[in-house]
Amino acid sequence: MKSLFEPESIAVVGASTDSRKIGHIVLNNLIQSKFRGKLYPINPRAEEILGLPVYTSLTAIPGKVDQAIVCVPNTLVPSVMEEAGIKGVSSVVVITAGFKELGKEGAILENKVGVIAKKYGMRVLGPNCMGMMNTTHCMNGTFTNIQPVSGSVAIASQSGAVCSSLLDWSTATGVGFSTFISVGNKVDVDEADLLEYLKDDPNTNVIGMYIEGADRGRELMHQARETSKKKPLIILKSGRTSSGSKAASSHTGALSGSDQVYDAAFRQASAIRVKTTDELFDLLQVFSYMPLPKGDGLAIVTNAGGHGVMAADACSDHGLALASFEKETIDKLKDHLPEAANCYNPVDVLGDASADRYEFAIKAVMEDPNVSCVAVLLAPLDTVDISAVAENLASFAGNVDKPVVGAFVGGTKTNEGIRMLQEANIPCYDSPDRAIRALGAMVRYRNMRNGTEDDSPVIIEGDKEKVRKLIDTVKSSGRTNLSESEGKEILSAYGIAIPEEVTCTTADEAAAAAVRIGLPVVMKIDSPDIAHKSDVGGVRVGVASKDDVKSEFELMMSKVASRIPGAQINGVTICQMVKGKEVLIGMTRDDQFGPVITFGLGGVFVEIMKDVTQSIAPLTESGVDAMIKSIRSYAILTGARGGMAADINSLKDVIFKIAQIALDFPEISELEINPVMVGDEGKGTYAVDALVILRREN
Repeated sequence: MKSLFEPESIAVVGASTDSRKIGHIVLNNLIQSKFRGKLYPINPRAEEILGLPVYTSLTAIPGKVDQAIVCVPNTLVPSVMEEAGIKGVSSVVVITAGFKELGKEGAILENKVGVIAKKYGMRVLGPNCMGMMNTTHCMNGTFTNIQPVSGSVAIASQSGAVCSSLLDWSTATGVGFSTFISVGNKVDVDEADLLEYLKDDPNTNVIGMYIEGADRGRELMHQARETSKKKPLIILKSGRTSSGSKAASSHTGALSGSDQVYDAAFRQASAIRVKTTDELFDLLQVFSYMPLPKGDGLAIVTNAGGHGVMAADACSDHGLALASFEKETIDKLKDHLPEAANCYNPVDVLGDASADRYEFAIKAVMEDPNVSCVAVLLAPLDTVDISAVAENLASFAGNVDKPVVGAFVGGTKTNEGIRMLQEANIPCYDSPDRAIRALGAMVRYRNMRNGTEDDSPVIIEGDKEKVRKLIDTVKSSGRTNLSESEGKEILSAYGIAIPEEVTCTTADEAAAAAVRIGLPVVMKIDSPDIAHKSDVGGVRVGVASKDDVKSEFELMMSKVASRIPGAQINGVTICQMVKGKEVLIGMTRDDQFGPVITFGLGGVFVEIMKDVTQSIAPLTESGVDAMIKSIRSYAILTGARGGMAADINSLKDVIFKIAQIALDFPEISELEINPVMVGDEGKGTYAVDALVILRREN
């Protein structure tokens, strides 16, 4: 990877004498960026390009070649790769397009490139990419002539168009880049590889990524987690795929779409996910210039009460709290501000505020120990000298240990002030919400990073041998769906509590079992072919007498048989009734990220309410705590409106055990307990149902 980011010599294969060709533009950009290493243009029909001697091939170069940038037609790329391997080139950047993005034939060609790279141990960026820049290494190996200033932001993008937007934004705002990487089709080098390098790059303080998809999800998640321990990682993920709409047998499968899985992965990795390019720009700017806040207390200084109210409203949306000023701060403000000014938070310095009045108020709140960050808002009133306010605010750049941002809200009148602040490395936005959102992201990142320290995955021991034998038996019978009783055997093998139950084949057996277990009971049809029993009349709760058990047995058997002809029906299961709050715990196996654990409000309305959250196994104590607390129904579990608090500790134990089952047995594609009955505190948690589906063998 060092040869990719910091090559000492570069060969441009396909360098051209025609200034309109990409091969010419790339070579010229390397020269113009003052690349300090050796440059070798490759072209069999030229002798000199841009003052450099030209070589007919890579193998004709007398010295070592660290990196080759390939700009030849797609059909010629495999032969160039072979030659690069023979030459001993360490890394190859394939700018050429015309690979898997064009279909089957292109995919075959791209696969050849990957095979050759592995054969010779070369790293490959692309194909179908813009190339890369490293400003601290004086290297612009792209075909864009936009040269950003050197800075601390690293950018990686899967889209060339987004690359262009980011470069143009950098020139407009003055935000400097350390590295800029267009990843293209990712035949080899992907975002996980880039993070492994960038997390230790001393010239990079914040990383921004545009991602459309990831083939190595778990490795990306691992590298993102390791990176976020050292520096902020901001990800714009697009391309919501069809995974979430594929047929799923469980509620969990229907609720675990790919986008929710990416959300969970980035959250667990302490990466910040954004939804728009504006948000990406805003966060890159604030993280690149400002120190992290030490708390979540925000002070607002404004010359317009309305903007202050909007900023205060935005605090609840973005995880900030309005700081409560110390009495000393309030007294200081009252002594120096006009009588009509508001000296509490938000501080309204009034519409006729001078630059000096602004400066005094900012300094006063900045010195308050309850304030961790400051937002300075300005409306372009005729009475305010915008440039003077900007000049005073700019003086705080690099001189305070608390982040400060501006929100100069207007149009043409505020442009000069915004420009002045950007030049001084003070982030300035065009709305209060954007300013508060940027500061909120800093607080969120700090909290995420601090919350994951020394948080190791929880490991559970279960009876693997028992589960292995059961799964092998199901497979040998040609089934992929386990019956409820088989599913509960797996849960029991890992110590998950199951209500007492017995499967009966006659009405008399059922009545006798109900009396022995204790009336009232729950009755459920036992069939490996029926995933959702209540949908076909296969569940009755609170059956209170022997006669009712008998009649319900006959009715249930005939009703289910008529509704699902051909279903294998083993009988009716008589279950002990357990009381508690209904939740769902489930697992689906994602192609990129592996076992995804779902937790949320349970029962028959789970897909309607959708009050669920996801995490990727293995799970940690803090991660499971966050899962449970994140659902809207959490108050029900804690005893809302005088109710009893649920046994949260036993619930957590069940979640950990489901995650462990998923890790221990990769052949399980879906697993769901719905409902899980969480008893009152100290009463335990019971798995009332069990749905287990094995992966189909090809």
